Amino acid sequence: MEFRFNTEQELFRKSVREWATKNLEPRARQIDAEENGVPDDLVQQMVDLGIFGLTVPEEYGGCAVPGEELMYSMIAVQEIAKADLSMSVPVYALLTIGWSYIVNKFGTDQLKEEVLTAAAKGEAFVGINTTEPGGGSDLARIKTTALKNGDKYILNGEKAYVSGPKECMKLGAPSGHCSLVVTDPEKSYKGLTFMYIPAHLDGITWSVYEDMGRMGLSTGGWVYKDVEIPEYCLLGQENRGFYHVMEGFNAARVLVAAACLGGAERALEISAEYNSQRTTFGKPLIKNEGISFEMVNDWMQLDMLKLNLQRGAWMIGTESQEPGTFSHKDINKVIATCKCLSPPLAHEAARHGMVYHGAFGFTKETPLEMMLRGVMSYEVGAEGGLNIMRGIIARDLWGEVANPFKE
Repeated sequence: MEFRFNTEQELFRKSVREWATKNLEPRARQIDAEENGVPDDLVQQMVDLGIFGLTVPEEYGGCAVPGEELMYSMIAVQEIAKADLSMSVPVYALLTIGWSYIVNKFGTDQLKEEVLTAAAKGEAFVGINTTEPGGGSDLARIKTTALKNGDKYILNGEKAYVSGPKECMKLGAPSGHCSLVVTDPEKSYKGLTFMYIPAHLDGITWSVYEDMGRMGLSTGGWVYKDVEIPEYCLLGQENRGFYHVMEGFNAARVLVAAACLGGAERALEISAEYNSQRTTFGKPLIKNEGISFEMVNDWMQLDMLKLNLQRGAWMIGTESQEPGTFSHKDINKVIATCKCLSPPLAHEAARHGMVYHGAFGFTKETPLEMMLRGVMSYEVGAEGGLNIMRGIIARDLWGEVANPFKE
């Protein structure tokens, strides 16, 4: 592993950066303020750049490089997040990119043909859907059931705090979510199954919540009543869903961390620009060590996390091509570390920048307040709460004696 991108990856990074700076950044505030979702023309431009095909094989219309899918995806999401600090477009992209990766890894041929072909063309939203009204972190306690009936599963239950209901309705079939359901109620977490739930089947209703941030991407809930899920929508093996979804979360957390880190990088750039130009008592703000040293602390953490995130994406890609190279515990610890540390770092980078700007920082003339609101979604739990990440690390470092998820 090299501590830099290869030539092709760097060229891709520059192309995404150029596009995002020119086309996305000037419209980020509008996307957040108008709450009408990600504009169609921006989605098409991302399609043209190949962004939605980064985890989709060529046979389904994508441009995935085997073993480097998450590396390229990480690059794209990080650059998009620098341009849209609200996190709306980065999260819209990372969900479809990340969970398409899992559909490709575990899906049936029919499911991949339907979902991945549309996703690569920006014509389907693909998300994750595990949280329920009674909680989200304790996946072994979920209540939504999918009981086998011939060649179908009959789905009943409710999911909550899910990204993308409006996007699914706008784009139509085969948009949907990867979800964890109970297929054998007698077996606890060993009776869970991972499956893709198309959003447009009979018996599905949805609602939308009013969030505090990330306003360009909807969040809501789903209710399922006697919904017939075709057998080909299985992801992996029946009753092995708990293990499959864990792999999915590792891939998704790479991209979540990339979004947070991209936003933090841009927040630090904004702070440096402002503090270099703004003078008080005859000198630039950045000459005050109370400011510059705090910025240095943010930069140091950011730089270390960038390298660790690159390592995590490389580990997942290497393991996919050379199974057995790394244990699940090795990968879990690296990815959980990135997911645990990156949202607070992004939050602090935005908050620090707002303080440097003084009263100006409390206005919507700066995008930092938009970032502060948006990144909170990943502090409170999306793709795993911060203390859940700490629990994973403790368990995989010190074994069952330190496992907080079991009595």
